Order: sequence, then C-alpha cells, then structure tokens
Amino acid sequence: MAWQPPEAPQPAGAWQSPQAPQPAGAWQPAEADDEPEDRRAPEAEQPVAAPLTPLVPDFTPANEVEEALLTAAGDGSTDSFLSTLLLAKVLVPVPAESPADVLPGDEKFVWRTETIDGEPYVVVFTSDERLSAHLSEPVPTVMAKFVQLIRAWPDPTWSFAVNPGTPVGATLPGPQIIALASWAVEVGLGADPEVEAESIEAEPEATEAPAPAPAQEEPGRPPMMQKVVAPNQVDYYLERGYDRVSGFVHRATEVAHLHTPAKLVAALGLRYVGSAFPADPPEVYVLRWPAYRPSLYRIPYGGQTESAMRAMEGWVIERSPFRGNGFAPGDSNDVVAEFKVDSARLPHGAQLWRVEAGGSERLVAMLDADQQAWRKVGED
Repeated sequence: MAWQPPEAPQPAGAWQSPQAPQPAGAWQPAEADDEPEDRRAPEAEQPVAAPLTPLVPDFTPANEVEEALLTAAGDGSTDSFLSTLLLAKVLVPVPAESPADVLPGDEKFVWRTETIDGEPYVVVFTSDERLSAHLSEPVPTVMAKFVQLIRAWPDPTWSFAVNPGTPVGATLPGPQIIALASWAVEVGLGADPEVEAESIEAEPEATEAPAPAPAQEEPGRPPMMQKVVAPNQVDYYLERGYDRVSGFVHRATEVAHLHTPAKLVAALGLRYVGSAFPADPPEVYVLRWPAYRPSLYRIPYGGQTESAMRAMEGWVIERSPFRGNGFAPGDSNDVVAEFKVDSARLPHGAQLWRVEAGGSERLVAMLDADQQAWRKVGED
C-alpha cells in the first residue's frame, strides 16, 4: 500500500493528508543558525531527533534521495518526504512515440500513464532499481526535475505515484499535484523548468575560469557540507584557531556549480540589508568538512514570526530573507537545500577554501584538531 502522510495538521492549500481536513495556506516543505554573520540572530540550541529505523530492514536505498525518502517515511514526515522530492530528479517512463530527450513542459512530450485501482496514474521512479523492479519490460525514460514534472502536469484527473509498492513510494491525487506546483512557483522553485542544471553547467560564461568541483560523495561516506564564511570571521579561524561551525550550511555537492562569489552570495540569500557580503564580492571563503554526525544538521522549518513558525510546525524564527521552507532564500534560480547546525566542532582535516571572482578556487588551510590550529597550505 502506498505511503500516506500523517494525520497531523499541515499548512495546506496544496499537499494534504487524505485522512483529515487541513488548515488553509500553501503547503511548504518542513526543518536555522546562531551566528550573526549568516543573516540570522543567535538562538538557543535545539534538541536533536533520534536516528530513525527503516520501515523494511532488507530494503536497500539505491541513492541519497531514496535514503532521505526512507527516513521521512519511517518518521511519518510528509514535509520531509516532499522536501526531498522537490529537490530530486526522477525517471519518467514515456511511450515509444515520445521524441527522445524531450522533457515535460515541451509540447512534443508524450505522457505515459498506468492504471492503478481503476485510475490513471503518472508513475515515476527515483532510481533504475525501482524502475526495473516495477516494469517487466524495458521502456524509454527521461530524467526530469520533480518540480518541472509537476509544473507541466497535464490533467487534474490523473494521479501521481512515485516508486509504487516500495517503502519509498507515495501517491498524490492530481489536484494536490497542481496545488503543489503552484506553491513551488510562488516560492521560486522551477521558475525555468525547461533549463536543466546540466545545460547550465555545460555553457559557462566566457569570462569565468573553470573551477574544480568538490568530489562526488561515495556510498557509505559522510556527506560533505559547506558554509560561506563572513569576511570578518576569516581571521577568527586562521589566527585564533576557531574550530566550530554554526548556522546555515549546505551540501557541498549541491552548490558545486556555483563557481563564483557572486553566484554563491545570490543563490544562498546572502544579499540582504545589513549583510557582511557585498552584492558582487571579489572573493569569498568557504568551509568544507565531512558531516560524520548527520543528525546534527536539521532542516530549518519555521518562519519570520512565531505564528508563521507554528503554521509550518517548525522550530526556527528568523528575520528576512528566511523562508522557513527548507531551502536557501536566494534571489537566483538555483534551488539549494538548507540545513542548520548549532555550534558543532569541525573534524580534523576540515578545509578552508578561497573562491575568487574569476571562478577559480584555492585551498587556504586545513584544521589540525590535535593542535586546535589551522595549518595554512604550504606551511610545514
């Protein structure tokens, strides 16, 4: 049976639980920062949720998306499940007559449906493994952003299914998909759905030098996290041996395509009134480190007022530009998941990088946790 959201009230208008009526208002995904350089005021340390037990012990997620979906399903968290989907790409089976490489939203795209319980469904998958397990015969597929798929939704009488019959599966009726797509547009997700990230990266601006991207994360290895450091904090790390990180952070792999300081500042919402970052900085410094304890990094659901926080069933109150929906409040078309950590100690070997306006980056120093000091590159 497909996973269904919990019965707890949701800030509705879009994705709603079928079990009970929901309060009105557009749905927003649900998980903040205690350092002043990062656009928010300090706040008290929050409790950390206990690790979750997978629903099916012998089920093996095929990738990070499925790991996150499994965790959300095990916790009964509708917000986390949909937040993961909103940032994911999915495999969309298509009929043989659909032109190759044509994505949802293109007038030439041909939709494929399946009949489940007598109703038409558009069925998608988060991995080749889920696709192969569901379909007995090979079918053509395209890879599309989930937000692109729902924005192009063709028929409100059609329902949606992802990974049906698995612990990382869910179903949504057509009207809720359309409402979710409307909300995504309102908050700036998928504003240009036909432009895929690969296309953007394949055509860099001529003035930018190629920059090395962080290494791809390997299965079983802790995810690499990244935080842009305010200019007035750099010496604090390098000269005083400061070895902690707090506030809003991001997965390094999700910001690897932001090669310049200006793109980082714009995409992460750092160009606000009173920010320590200029709109077009000549350089920025970023911390990168492996997150050995992922439970420390929480999605900052909340709002700018207490009532907004309660409506989101969140735990963070922050000033503008904070949105409280789990995504960085950037003023670009980039969609970046955001996490909050409350003053965690950086691990040995954490790195401080300098990203320059031309797009190049250089490793500046690495943390020696034994000596509680940053060893500058080139020093003995």
